[in-house]
Amino acid sequence: MLTDRRYREFYGHRRLHDVNAREAAADRVAQTLPRSTAPVPATVQLEADTLSRDGFVFLPDLVSKAQVDDVLAYCTDLPAHDPYRPELGTFIAPGNVPPVTHVSHYTNQAILQAPHLLAFANDPRVLAIVEDSLGAKPTIAALRLWWSTPTPSGESEHAENFHRDIDDLRFLKLFVYLTDVDDQSGPHIYARGSHRKNTLTQLGRFTDEEVEAAVGADTILRLKGPAGTSFLESTYGLHRGLPPTHRPRLVFQPLYTLRPVIFGPKRPVRSARPAEAALDPYVNRVFLRR
Repeated sequence: MLTDRRYREFYGHRRLHDVNAREAAADRVAQTLPRSTAPVPATVQLEADTLSRDGFVFLPDLVSKAQVDDVLAYCTDLPAHDPYRPELGTFIAPGNVPPVTHVSHYTNQAILQAPHLLAFANDPRVLAIVEDSLGAKPTIAALRLWWSTPTPSGESEHAENFHRDIDDLRFLKLFVYLTDVDDQSGPHIYARGSHRKNTLTQLGRFTDEEVEAAVGADTILRLKGPAGTSFLESTYGLHRGLPPTHRPRLVFQPLYTLRPVIFGPKRPVRSARPAEAALDPYVNRVFLRR
């Protein structure tokens, strides 16, 4: 760990609690990294501007119903695990989840074998918005695919409480809902504009009351929609995943950063396939060998 640069950078930037100081440090890092030369289309620029202002932007028509159906079929018999309770081993989600489990994750290997997911993460529109926002070519630093399922208690744990992610100096996440998400199936909750507010920036979890007092109840939104709903978000902004009460939720989530981070594999998971030859080697270097 001491020789892994990712850990030094990670614990170093987590000491920066001032939003302006973090932005200045991110600018310095971004200036040392590669950028694309292609002009940004006007429609993409509008989406990037919305993301910059609000902290999130919906991306209509990113994912088709047929693609969603393919991913759901792939997951039917795929072993999942509870990252907070490794002693539970593997199980099939969402139908055979242990009662205490809130979230059931799939492995990196399983995600990279899945249909469409890597293509979602590398969608040119997504990468253009992310690069505009980060100020440099992004790194796909982590990939997550998980079920959120109802529990007998219904109580929130871990990321189901308000918090800020502090994954890099500047970073974004793509959320792709692979099931319908309404108030009963665990919608993602975000405090609009909080990614730029210099309040509640310490590490930890916060109550709904603390967040409402800090940023205003009118900024707190439930991001819902049918399967295929997709949005980019700065999860440095205050957010939480509401625990589902009636129906499970499946989400795919790539993490885009300026640098490789400790949440991704230390070495690429597999070699790039011929069909993936067009994928940017720099953007995908954490997961794919060339």
